[in-house]
Amino acid sequence: MKSTKKYEFADTVTSNYAGEAAAGYISAALLSGTTLAENNITFLNNVKYKANLRKITIAGTAGNLMADATCDFTDSGTLTYAERVLEPVDFDVNMQLCKEDYLASWEGANMTAGLNGTIPTAFGDYIIGQTAARVSQEIEKSIWDGTTDENGQFDGFRKLLLADGDVNDVAGAAAITAANVVEKLGNIVDTIPSAVYGKEDLRIFVPTSTWRLYIQAQAALGYFNEYNMREGWNLSYNGVRLAHAPGLADDTIVGGRVSNMFFGSDGSNSEVRLLDMADKDGSDNVRVIMRFTAGVNYAFGTDMVLYAG
Repeated sequence: MKSTKKYEFADTVTSNYAGEAAAGYISAALLSGTTLAENNITFLNNVKYKANLRKITIAGTAGNLMADATCDFTDSGTLTYAERVLEPVDFDVNMQLCKEDYLASWEGANMTAGLNGTIPTAFGDYIIGQTAARVSQEIEKSIWDGTTDENGQFDGFRKLLLADGDVNDVAGAAAITAANVVEKLGNIVDTIPSAVYGKEDLRIFVPTSTWRLYIQAQAALGYFNEYNMREGWNLSYNGVRLAHAPGLADDTIVGGRVSNMFFGSDGSNSEVRLLDMADKDGSDNVRVIMRFTAGVNYAFGTDMVLYAG
């Protein structure tokens, strides 16, 4: 027999967050994925419409910028200026749940259905948190393997790099296995431009499959104990740090600098709403709404390396 007992709470589920007030929730949604959480690319906040990623190249007219001194002014260098544009895409998250479905589970003793029903604030926070966690997974995928051809995605690095003739493509890319993963990472390092190799923020971004295969290969070589850890793995290959990129497609590896790769969003125009619909349409539904922008790009294609098997 269903209990008819009612519980009254001052705080209910309905909440509105916009701009700065929504920043914490949106940050959790956008920045909790591995790539952004580990600061492996540069985050640009408050990108209202687009961000111009300025590309300035200085070169010597005769090979060297420096020249022997003379009494005259002799031009010895050139400066080339160009731009790539990072233009975030607008996204919505709309989800609806019924309070009745949760009466016997989460905080069930503190929840009531019907027009005067309530949901405790703690449960509202849980709903938003779980929604943000799912959004962060989808953001992670779009960062690396997204395409605007698919609903709910933006163009990721793989698509942008494939379309750019300036990018350093690794020849002979093929499927990556435990037997060849070390060799393939060597191919990446060999393709990194000399001007980039050795930079502190240089990363080799690998998908989960390659991350796992590399650890297996190290174990086979007798380095198992070094990588038999539950967290805090700091993998590298020939002095270049490996970065786990769960959103990257299998058999794809990207080499690049943190300072050359960007994620952009407009925090001031973000919005999160949690609406109890009981006093609006008489239903037992609760709606979760998020609005935000997101996108990626890089400045110098000549500094990027792509292995696409």
